[in-house]
Amino acid sequence: MKNTKLLLAIATSAALLTGCQNTHGIDTNMAISSGLNAYKAATLSDADAKAIANQGCAEMDSGNQVASKSSKYGKRLAKIAKALGNNINGTPVNYKVYMTSDVNAWAMANGCVRVYSGLMDMMNDNEIEGVLAMNWATSRWVTRWLK
Repeated sequence: MKNTKLLLAIATSAALLTGCQNTHGIDTNMAISSGLNAYKAATLSDADAKAIANQGCAEMDSGNQVASKSSKYGKRLAKIAKALGNNINGTPVNYKVYMTSDVNAWAMANGCVRVYSGLMDMMNDNEIEGVLAMNWATSRWVTRWLK
């Protein structure tokens, strides 16, 4: 039902824009394209989200220096990850640390969770645990919200 309403709104907008002679600088092709992209996002499946996340995570891993599990960062993250768990709602979680002074952390729908050593240098374990939990919850919420 939700998809039908969205598709109807897109089709109606496209039909109305087609008849406009003066759109006051609006690029109708871009407007239609944006509507179609919104429809694709609204119909994104869990499998689609995980496939996109797999590709994005692999690209990020290949472009960053990943801390070894035996490093001080790897050991510390393992301790934090133990508190968070390694399987959330049936999705296995893959934790890694990027060796960079950047302050960041993120998670994707496929269970890819990354934290930057710069963030680990600034926060204690409980704070990092909270940041990672929030990122994981947000990635799962966005995936479910798009449906």
